[in-house]
Formats: sequence, C-alpha cells, structure tokens
Amino acid sequence: MNQRPTQTAAFWHNDFQITDEATDALYNKFIESGKPCSIDELGLFFVQKALEDEEKALRAELAQGRIYQPNDSYAVGDTLIFTQYNYAAATVTATRSGFHPEHGEFTVLDVSFNEQNVTASFAADFSAPHALTDAANKIGVNDDGTSKTAQLLEKFRADIIPKIEKALAENPNFVQFNHEWFLADMLVEIQEGLLNIVDAAIDINNGPLDVAALIEQLELNDNGATPEATQFSVNYMLDADPRFLNVGLPGQPMWYLQRLKPPQVAQPPHNLIVPEGLTFDPDTLAPDIRALLSEIDDEATPPEFARAVDPDAGEVTFVLNYPHRRSGTLPVLPAVEALLPDVPDDRIVALQFVDGQTGEERVGWYVRRHRYIFGFGDWFVEHRLPVGAFIVLKRTDDPLKLVVDYVPQRTLREWVRVATVKNNQLAFEMRNRQLSCRYDELMVIGEEGSEAIDAFWQKTAEKNTPISVLIDRIFPELLKLTSQGAVHTNTLYSAINVARRCPPGPLLQELSDHPRCEWMRHGYWTYKTE
Repeated sequence: MNQRPTQTAAFWHNDFQITDEATDALYNKFIESGKPCSIDELGLFFVQKALEDEEKALRAELAQGRIYQPNDSYAVGDTLIFTQYNYAAATVTATRSGFHPEHGEFTVLDVSFNEQNVTASFAADFSAPHALTDAANKIGVNDDGTSKTAQLLEKFRADIIPKIEKALAENPNFVQFNHEWFLADMLVEIQEGLLNIVDAAIDINNGPLDVAALIEQLELNDNGATPEATQFSVNYMLDADPRFLNVGLPGQPMWYLQRLKPPQVAQPPHNLIVPEGLTFDPDTLAPDIRALLSEIDDEATPPEFARAVDPDAGEVTFVLNYPHRRSGTLPVLPAVEALLPDVPDDRIVALQFVDGQTGEERVGWYVRRHRYIFGFGDWFVEHRLPVGAFIVLKRTDDPLKLVVDYVPQRTLREWVRVATVKNNQLAFEMRNRQLSCRYDELMVIGEEGSEAIDAFWQKTAEKNTPISVLIDRIFPELLKLTSQGAVHTNTLYSAINVARRCPPGPLLQELSDHPRCEWMRHGYWTYKTE
C-alpha cells in the first residue's frame, strides 16, 4: 500500500533516467576517490541516487501536511498526505459525524485533492484496526525493514545498466575499458614512446604480459595517481592502440601483439573445419548405434550426446584424433570446457600450460568460438604422441594455467596402423613403431609422408568428396588389417578423419545408410564387397 515508485518495474523501465545532476555527482565521486568504478558499482551509485532523489521529493511532499491515518483527528483546513495515492496532498473541507454498526462512532472527513481537483470522503477518529494506521512509520521501508539498493539493481538490472552505459558513452567526460568507467581528465598520461616500450617488452617476453608487469616496465608506479587509475589508464591506452591485443579474461587483461598472433588463432586450421552439409539425425539411428556418440571424443558432437561432465572433476582424459594431432590443437570437449575459465565467445584467451612431464610452460590459445586450443604441434612431436594417444588436462589454482600431460609407459615397439598415400589414394598398413605413451588401440594411427597426406586431404576438400565414397575406399583398407572381418566404429572414425574432417554423428549416419555397411553390434561394422 505504501510502495514507492522506485519499488516498481514501471519506474525503472519508463521513468528512470541518468540526469545531469546524477552525472555531476558521479564526476565528484571520481575526483574524490581517484579510482575507476565497475559497471556494478555504478549501478549501485545511480540506484542510490534515484532513491535519495525520491526521498527528497517525498520529504518536500510531507512538509505540506500530515500523513493521513484513520485513527487520528483532523480539523477543517488541515492538509493531509495520502500514501495510498502516491503521496498526493488534500485539504479537509468539512467534517461530520459517522457511525459504524460494529465499531461505533467516528468522524467523516470531506477532502479536496489540491492538484487533481477531486473530492472524496475518509474516516477519522476510527478506533478499529486499519491497514493505513501507523503508515507514517512505514514509509519507504521494505517488508523486511531493510534498504534494498543492491536488490533493486539485481531485480531491474536489465533496465538500469543499459541506461547507465548509454548515458556515460554519450558523455565525453567518461571513458570505459572492460565495463569499468573513469574520468577522461584523470587518465595517467602515456606518451607514444612508452607504448613503443610496451611493444618491445611483449616481443622480448615472447608471450602475453599483464598490466602490472607493463607498469613496472614503464616505471609508472610513482606517478601520483592511485594504482587503480594507473592500471585503468594503461589498459585503456593499449585497448585503443591497434598494435595490441587483449588475450586475458574480462577481469584479468593480458596484452599481446597483433603481429605475433598465430594465424591458426585468427582462422581455424583447415583440418578442424567441418564441411558444410555434414549433418545427422539422431532419431534415425538405432539406440545402440547412437550410444557410440559418447564413446568418441569430438568437440563437434552435440553436448547432449557427449560424455557426461563432472563439474567438480580436477582433470580430464581424452583421445587425440588426427585433425587435432595434425593441427597442433586440443579439442574443447564439454568435459574440457568445464576446466577452462568462462570467456565471451569472441574473445581469444592465452592460457599457460605446464608440461606434466618436464614442467616447462607454453602458451595455448583458447579459441572458444571454434572450440579448440592452439599451440601443441611441437609438444606432440617432442613427446612422439600418435593419433590415439591419451591426453590429460588438469586444473590448477590459477584459472589461466593448466597442466597438459599424457599417460607415459615404458617404450615398446608396437604394431600399429599407419596411414600413407599410394597411387594417389589413402592406404593403411601395419608397421612396427616405438611408442612411449598409453593409447586407444582402436584409434591409434601413425602416418608416413605427412606432405602427401596433406595433399590428399586438399584434393578431397577441393572435390568435396562425399564421406560415403571415402568409406568405400578406406573401409576395405582397414578390413585387410584384421582377421575379424569387421572394423570398430572408433577405428573407422579415426581413419576417415585422416582424409577429411567428419564428426562421429555424420559418420554413423553414413554407415547406417550405406548399402554395403552392415552393423554387427558391439561397435563393429562389416563391409560387403561386390
């Protein structure tokens, strides 16, 4: 009954505005603190300012008269404030006696609302309990008796924050970086020569640097500004300079050089790109065939069919496939994503990866939009990891740092499938190879002649060779390497992806629809030759 306008959705959606008075107050706040503010802090500031303005207006209204309460006594000429009518003022024009059969005698007031030119009648000297009694003690207080500035911001955030950002963006006095705002006049001056020093420092480091390291390089710690203002100023200047690239988290900026950004980060490696038109309908797959989707680690598999994710798991083990082995990348499976920090879709983030075997660190470029992490080509070669190797990722206390590892074993000579190109066609042979890691026997594949395989891949891409045709060429090659007369789905997946990118779903669809492929259950297929 005593709800103020600021407690309603209509106020924040329609009436709330960032006034000149409010921006002047914010200007003074920045001058006094010398620190930038996050958008959440600004939200609280402007909500509080709206509440204070409302309070001032209400006090001015209340100064005109008394709050109407049914149990009080009033005389002709008294000015009353009616809380149930948004604190409208009215003047008592007449009084007369009244009688209630249950509560006895009372007084009837005739009042005229001063601005609306409306008359009405109300009770006074009414001794029975009434909802308006003691209303003056409840004005502006929420049901739990507490201030709800933060709760108002949370509840009406979708209306409040855009209005604040729009108003400040249109005001040249304010500047922003990463949803933090500050005064343009309070930015620490950074000359062009200092930005050249930043460029050189990042180049020498051969990796991203955070703002604290850059401030130390620039010797800006004793410039008279607050540390927060200095950090904001450096971040703001680097963000405006096209030479620099922010590769950190929204709250942890890390700076790198655009000219040093790997091309495989700007554009996905061709081995990872799923050709257009490769789709599947899970409803048309037999249940036991559809269940195979979760057995193959592929970032292109829809999350609902991927392996179940344990959000509390500290590490994830997955099988390395050919496209990622050849591209020097790690797949961002749903289970892997649970280990990684939350980033916007379009943000490229530089993560630190610690080699679980040597302790050496390397940069891995997390491209969330395309679900891969680039930067492991030399690591695969150094540890001689084949397609099919088990890769292990472990979380650390630092969200920007993970451990990357494999499962080592005593070096053994093993007979494995090896891909090669013969007579312009992809062929497979069993060859003896030294392996010092654990691997998935169904998916392990070596390669002989990477350049020839790359050329074959390019040819299949240019011709847009259908997966069904690749099945006709590759399935018989795999059959001759086994005495079972059947090939497992995982093996077919691993081999087909040497020739062309094909996620598990479309492959299972092609196998199910192929007239020569016959499902043998337990993951195996056979191929009927003519």
